[in-house]
This record gives sequence, structure tokens and C-alpha cells, in this order.
Amino acid sequence: MSFFNPLWRAAMFLMSASLALALQAQTGALPPLPTDANQYVKDTIKYQMEADAADHTHWRYRIHREDEKGAQDRDVIDTKDGQLARTLLINGQPLTPEQRAADEARMKKLVQDPGERAKRAKRAKDDEDKGTQMLKAIPDAFIFKYEGAENGQVSLSFFPNPHYDAPTRELQVFRSMSGKMWIDRAERRLTRLDGSLFEDVTFGWGLLGRLNKGGTFSIKQSRVGDNHWEYVSLDVKMVGHAVIFKSINVKQQERLTDFHRVSDNLTISEAYQLLEKGDAAVSAENQHGEAKALSKK
Repeated sequence: MSFFNPLWRAAMFLMSASLALALQAQTGALPPLPTDANQYVKDTIKYQMEADAADHTHWRYRIHREDEKGAQDRDVIDTKDGQLARTLLINGQPLTPEQRAADEARMKKLVQDPGERAKRAKRAKDDEDKGTQMLKAIPDAFIFKYEGAENGQVSLSFFPNPHYDAPTRELQVFRSMSGKMWIDRAERRLTRLDGSLFEDVTFGWGLLGRLNKGGTFSIKQSRVGDNHWEYVSLDVKMVGHAVIFKSINVKQQERLTDFHRVSDNLTISEAYQLLEKGDAAVSAENQHGEAKALSKK
């Protein structure tokens, strides 16, 4: 899984020899930073994209997601056949028998139906392609300024490049966005990106849609094991209108935790078996806890 990262990856680095000295890695001195911050951004993004493309490892993790519809906690496994996830909690509560049956049916359909997996794969590929396009555009769409460094992290502010001509509707958002980002100096990785809309964003002269001024997002990325990096936190708050007055109210939070590497050749059927075992273990643990509580009464 390769982040929403694509949506916003941008970065640059530092301003003086004293700042460079403050960013020494424990293993030795880091190479000097380029004077041109935007060139550093291009180099950083190029490195990160190449590293992600070469990383074919698969992982299991927990995701907590909240939006207007409520909250869900899921146990997720990435496989060579796609992703499979078992729902653990809905709004902080265990699933009812009806909810568990529906979740089970959803997973079995993915495991047994190649057509359903193909549709999922196409949606994931389309999202990845759009994200990659946005990632590549960042060095041209923004002007970056070094702000400082702390704990090995370089911070930079960014604002729109007035000469940037957005080629797609999605990229038009960049013209109204500013914010701040952080980069791990030694790892050459973006670790955090915060942005906000300083003006309304309109699509099709406002006829197709609008995102209101003041919308914000925050994304965090970190190393989760070996040399594998993932986004671990996402916060989005956007308000606006879609075609013909349909309200847009996007409030979403995601937290990813408990990463464990699984086999690179794991199939989706094998992932289903692992999730079944995990669910049984949770059930057994709950029953043991209940029995222990009763024995104390």
C-alpha cells in the first residue's frame, strides 16, 4: 500500500552550513544540501518514488478510520492478489451477528471472485496513477522555503507557484493551497505534510464543484519495519459543493498501527485463513477474559 502519499509529496532542504551541521546523522556527515530548494524537492521525490517502486514487500496492520458515517477498525493484509481486510469494530463496538455475516460475505466474494478482485485492482491502479501525477507535479506547482531543522527533520513552507499551469482538474487544487512539510534528512523521506486552502477552489467556473476556503489536511509517514515506509496518519477536513448544490463534507481520520511483515508470495486465500485465525484468537481471548472475571466474583 503506497500512501495517499502521492497526493502530496513535496520537499526541499536547508539553508546554511550551520543548519547542515545540525543535521548530522549518527553514522556520519550528510552530503551538503543544494541551494535550490525546488531542485532538492525533485531529487527527494525521485528517490522516494524509486524506493517505493522497488519495494515489493507485503504487510499486515490495523487501521482505524473515522468519517461522517462513523468509525471502523480493521485487520488488513496486503497480498500479491490485492488487499483483504476483516472488520473488527464498528463505532467502537464488536460486530453484531448480522454485521459479521455481511463482512464475511464481502471477504469471501473477494477471495472467490476474480472479477471482483479485478475491479478492485483497477480502482486502486487509477487512484495510484492520479496520486503519482500529483506527486510529480509538486516541485513545479509550489515554491519552497527552508524554515529550519529539529531532531533530524527539515521543515519547509510552501506556497503556489504563480507560473504553474495545472493540466488537470485535480491539480487545480494546488493553486489555492499552502502549508508546511517535514523531511527526514538522513532517510530522504517525507515524514509529514500539512496543507490548507487559503481561498475557495472552483471547478468548471464553480458549476461542477467548489471546495471552501479553510479546508485542511495532514499526512504523516514513517518507517514501519525493515526499510519499508508507509503513511500512518491522515486527517482531512474539507467542505464545499458538488454539481448542482450537492454538499461536500469530508471529515476523515485514519490511523495505521501494528505493522507486521507477511510473505511476499502470500495469496488472498491464505490471507483469509490468517484473518480467520486472528478473529478466532480475539474471540478466545475475550472468552478467557470473561471467564476470569466471573471466577473473581
